[in-house]
Amino acid sequence: MKLIDKVAYCGIYCPDCIHYQNEYSKLASELKNHLLEIGLDKYAKTKSPFGAQFQNYEEFETILSALAETKCDKPCRAGGGCSGIPCEIMDCCISKSYEGCWECSNVDSCDKFTFLEPRCGKMPKNNIRKIKKLGLDDGIEQRDNFYIWLK
Repeated sequence: MKLIDKVAYCGIYCPDCIHYQNEYSKLASELKNHLLEIGLDKYAKTKSPFGAQFQNYEEFETILSALAETKCDKPCRAGGGCSGIPCEIMDCCISKSYEGCWECSNVDSCDKFTFLEPRCGKMPKNNIRKIKKLGLDDGIEQRDNFYIWLK
């Protein structure tokens, strides 16, 4: 697979994402199935002096299901978007026949990146600036950390 195939239109390097080809989805799915098999959901719902710590089990099941379903097997370009869901950025680049936002002159003022900011901060736009300046190979080699907590 060529480097461009691993770089999303927004400048994100897909293999840096925790969802990309992760192992936790398989493990979460196995755990979810096992817990259903043994009836832990029924155990958790039973009012008893034992197991009071399971009172939020339904929330746990919701999170476990989300973990089981968030696996992303293909990078953005091959997978039709992040986890198979196209975004405004992807749609914009495709409509303009851009390989990525680094071909656009309006990146700094673009508001299509706001949905990424809570977890990624300014990383996508920073990566785009580096790709514009250094080219794809060197820009990605010098990319920012994916998540804001990895600073």
